[in-house]
Amino acid sequence: MIQLGTYESWFDAEPIVPGDSFPEVLENLKSYGFQGIQIAARYRDLGWEEIGRMCKEAGVRLCIAGGGGNLLSKDPDLRRQGVAATKEGLRLAARLGAIGTICVPVRRPEIEPPAPPKTLYELQEEILIEELAEIAPVAEEAGVSLILEPLNRYESQFLQRLEQANKICSAVGSPNIQFMADFFHMNIEEVDLGKAIEENKQYLGYVHLADSNRFEPGAGHLDLKPGLAALKRIGYKGFMTFECKVLGKDKGKALTESAALIRKLWDEC
Repeated sequence: MIQLGTYESWFDAEPIVPGDSFPEVLENLKSYGFQGIQIAARYRDLGWEEIGRMCKEAGVRLCIAGGGGNLLSKDPDLRRQGVAATKEGLRLAARLGAIGTICVPVRRPEIEPPAPPKTLYELQEEILIEELAEIAPVAEEAGVSLILEPLNRYESQFLQRLEQANKICSAVGSPNIQFMADFFHMNIEEVDLGKAIEENKQYLGYVHLADSNRFEPGAGHLDLKPGLAALKRIGYKGFMTFECKVLGKDKGKALTESAALIRKLWDEC
């Protein structure tokens, strides 16, 4: 049986899952057909420990916890602080029973370009691999994953495609340094969603779902089935978490129907 999660709110605190309190949100989430949750802005002020406690009581998996700093800052001291913060985020994720921590190393380049023939991308890649090699033992000891997130070209000028993330994870060589497949970003950057997933399956550890318009699956024109079929073929058993807004006023109905759609497409694959 597939495992579905969803964000409880968007990054500007716009509610995704209805509810007047976090416990009510968790109960509603379960009734809509979800087993996990990611936290954005709406309830972050509760603090990670309280969020973790409430999720455990409700029987909902807290998928992601913790965080870190900018691992590719132009300032070496800030990079070291980012590595330290990422390690602490992984230890927190372990305490709360989360899958791990998501990492966006940088969105816009900050490091000065090197002398040719080395490119700026290659330099950033080298630095990140070295940092991740230091972080990996912490993730392994804690039993959680650091999950790199490729973003589309409008949100990132570094990691954009699964093959780029897979190359970095392969260079580190730790089962706890992984990357995610985000269908919204992949729809912009990948030629073939299914092929990208199958060719880079070794370190794939997490999935985000959204339709072409960044609303819930089924609300746009993205063909989800090739990507889901590839996940099924490679034996993916992790969470698929909705990272999207919800179209329309009845968010509960929309989430219920979207979760049912994903399960239907999965069964048809």
